[in-house]
Amino acid sequence: MRQPPFTLNGRFLVQPVTGVQRVAREALMVFDRMAAEGRIAPPRLLLPATGELVAMPALTTIRPERVGRRGGHLWEQLELPAACGPEPLLCLGNTAPLSRLRARGRPVVTMVHDLSYKYFPAAYDWKFRAFYGALMPQILKRSEKVVTVSHAEETSMERHYPFLKGSGRLSYLQNGGIPDQDAAAAFAGPNRPMEARGYGIYVGSLTRRKNAEGVLKGAVAFLQAYPEMRFVVIGSTGASFGGVEVEIPEEVKDRLEFRGQINDAAQIYEAFAGARFLLFPSFYEASPLPPIEAMTFGCPVVSSSIPSLRERCGEAAVYCQGDDPATIAAAIAQLMEDPAFWAEKSAASRARAATFSWEKQAEGLLALCDAAGGEA
Repeated sequence: MRQPPFTLNGRFLVQPVTGVQRVAREALMVFDRMAAEGRIAPPRLLLPATGELVAMPALTTIRPERVGRRGGHLWEQLELPAACGPEPLLCLGNTAPLSRLRARGRPVVTMVHDLSYKYFPAAYDWKFRAFYGALMPQILKRSEKVVTVSHAEETSMERHYPFLKGSGRLSYLQNGGIPDQDAAAAFAGPNRPMEARGYGIYVGSLTRRKNAEGVLKGAVAFLQAYPEMRFVVIGSTGASFGGVEVEIPEEVKDRLEFRGQINDAAQIYEAFAGARFLLFPSFYEASPLPPIEAMTFGCPVVSSSIPSLRERCGEAAVYCQGDDPATIAAAIAQLMEDPAFWAEKSAASRARAATFSWEKQAEGLLALCDAAGGEA
């Protein structure tokens, strides 16, 4: 068993589940399984005193502890540090307590998923930008280890904060896809053939940085070109969707399905298994989950050609330029009109998805906690 254990900042368990919280939850589930198998000592899991638990994972070994009297950032900054011991504190949600960061012999490992508040300032209010603008440099300077979720994001962080380059404190660990046990079951089952898949799909929030306009224009063009097909959109409309105007022609409206936010994983898996392709022409991603989730079910991905998505999807995807509708349409046409090409990309997708796992990421986090503890 690993000694001493680490402490996990559990604030993510009282927050709405977006990508950041999903990554933290997957890591927690892996840690719990490893602890149950005797591979690690159970870490401490500290939660704010206030705040309702959001879809609490079923843990078998790790026991959550409510500490302090507050919630939110005040809890994290003022009360979490007092409840921690000298063991490494693992913060998986972008932020960490300043007093802990400044304390000697009290190591912190922080996962910073991205710096989107710097890349897309219009998507955030001034209070959020001011808070992160003040806190993030301290996190990046003072955490014993900083980890992000892709090499592309690591490079971007080094460009924005040159003191990280060559410091040995910054590294990256790719996210998994669907939970490892569900992925194993999917790979063991048959791959649904092309002719049994009657729609294109998009999964993700409809925001400007994810190219909501490109998604909708691509969907409309697809439905106009292939009148026997449907297009399904799963996900919420973000606050930064305002100003995106795409006219949906009457002749395709009944084949364009907006299913909204779906929290039932089984429904999303079934949607991927029945989709001809995933359209993902995003302008910015760090280490997105939907492409690998889709690939697990043999659903080829039409992806924008940005570094993080090329890193994530490799040669399994069909690439386009997110701001060029013609290249989006051409990529979709390749998959629609060449069954052999579709079958090749479908098989490559499953093989690519099999290279990602949450356990690999969790093992990397454990190694960082060990290293941070040894350096403190």
